[in-house]
Amino acid sequence: MSASDLISHVEQTDSQSDTTVDATPQVSSPAPTEAMITPEIMTPTDSVCEQKLDAYQHSLQRAGANNIVKNHIIASITLGLVPIPLFDLTALTTTQVSMLHSLSAHYQQPFKDRNMKALITALIGGSLPVASIMGLSSFTKLIPGIGSLVGSASLGVAAGATTYAIGQTFIKHFEAGGTIDSFEPKQAKVFFEEKFQEGKAFVKRLKEEVKASSSSNSTEKAEGVANSSNAS
Repeated sequence: MSASDLISHVEQTDSQSDTTVDATPQVSSPAPTEAMITPEIMTPTDSVCEQKLDAYQHSLQRAGANNIVKNHIIASITLGLVPIPLFDLTALTTTQVSMLHSLSAHYQQPFKDRNMKALITALIGGSLPVASIMGLSSFTKLIPGIGSLVGSASLGVAAGATTYAIGQTFIKHFEAGGTIDSFEPKQAKVFFEEKFQEGKAFVKRLKEEVKASSSSNSTEKAEGVANSSNAS
């Protein structure tokens, strides 16, 4: 084969290679449809679950603390009806110390009876409006006749409100991580006075609830007696 023939053969071969079509079929991916698109499933993380559990446990703990306070408020209102001046305040302090003992145990805080009495005295004494109301209501009982009635009624509300304020003050302190030793009555003065005003409204509602409950029980007993009489 001559050199010219060889060159001609190579050119023909290159030409055929350029025009060769790849026979491999090109498979195009299908366009996504709505059925193929699925929303991402969101599952709560461990931290979210822990937060919800902590919130639930906190609500249970707060509910238990409020029940402790409520029970001692009822006792405080009753002590306010005692007709003997000063003795009522002494008995009230004992009730409030008992409440703080229960709250300390509820929040797993060490309890010291002497510290509690001093803290209660400092907390009430540091608030002139509250201390004045308590003292005036008690000494009003010295007035013969109507003085005892007026003093008992006003001291009943004031005693319940004071117990409410003390309870809510220490609940806040304990939940903030405070201890008995770290409690400062002066720093709690503003909050205590706010809760005292709130406590007066709470006591009035509580009295209405107790009155309604007593009335309902009396009605049920009367109906029960009537039904028994009719049956016999």
